[in-house]
Amino acid sequence: SIKLEYINMFEDIESRYEGNLHIHALSLQSGKEWKYREADVVATASTIKLPILMHAAKCVEDGYLSWDTEVTLTDSDKVGGMGVLQNFKTPHRMTLHDACYLMTAISDNTATNLVIDILGVENINQFIRVFNINETRLNRKAFSPDNEQSRVYGLGQTTATNMLKLLKAIYRPEYLSKDVTSDIQWMLSKQTDLVGIPRVLPNGWVYAGKTGRVLDVRGDVGYVKSLDGREWLLSMFSYGLTSPNWTIENEGLLAIAEATRRILELE
Repeated sequence: SIKLEYINMFEDIESRYEGNLHIHALSLQSGKEWKYREADVVATASTIKLPILMHAAKCVEDGYLSWDTEVTLTDSDKVGGMGVLQNFKTPHRMTLHDACYLMTAISDNTATNLVIDILGVENINQFIRVFNINETRLNRKAFSPDNEQSRVYGLGQTTATNMLKLLKAIYRPEYLSKDVTSDIQWMLSKQTDLVGIPRVLPNGWVYAGKTGRVLDVRGDVGYVKSLDGREWLLSMFSYGLTSPNWTIENEGLLAIAEATRRILELE
């Protein structure tokens, strides 16, 4: 069957790289789907910043916040890992829009925590429930003390199918308005981490998405558009990685890239 063919394809890729693939992809033109370990719970790494961004944009539309809402960075806000704000002199004032841009485009952890402080962890999780996805959760702020859930999954947890539902809410919206989704799409289009899905895209193709990486996972959740107008949503994770390889040749990234190439060739 076609489904078995896809499973065999992903098993072949998985056999040649470290970690397990978790994939749910969709062609927006044909409706064709590719699924593999799509319902397994995985660590999100920074892909959890996608629903954080979505909630911020919805709060702006609903009038609870403005993109011009002032955010003040202090020394006590600074955390490590990805980002530039940890190197800024303080106090430093910026807008919510600036903080969300940094959270999305360069995965700035300090900016992420500033946004979480404004929205609230549980408010973000309640927003996620609106999309009828039960396995996705923000567990804590970046570099905060662990709780029961974060000891296993870190910053957040999700499934490939859950993340695909969030992408559909952005690129084929029903609940969210066009104004909200336009803001989110713009942020995602500024992504600077282009070594997963985008590394196999032909010149001129469009990619917009959110990536994530920690030791045991590489994730890439994004939208792809070809020169002739075909569109895909791709929710892809490589989980269970053990090698501390932080280069672009990380096997999880290579597996995601190859799975992307195979999917696009089949459509």
